Amino acid sequence: MQTAVRKTAKHFRLDETLIRNAQKILGAKTETETIESALSDVIYQERMRKFIEQTKGKFKFEGLN
Repeated sequence: MQTAVRKTAKHFRLDETLIRNAQKILGAKTETETIESALSDVIYQERMRKFIEQTKGKFKFEGLN
């Protein structure tokens, strides 16, 4: 069961070129989708950074072969 997502209207002055470039990279259809996707990516990256930091030295990497 999904929980309802609360959406809030915000007004920002954003660089159009940054938005367009991010939209292409992310494959987003709208500017809102672009910004939400970029924010989600930042949150994911921080969670992964923290996980890696917490597990540092606990696993042995043997390569991809």
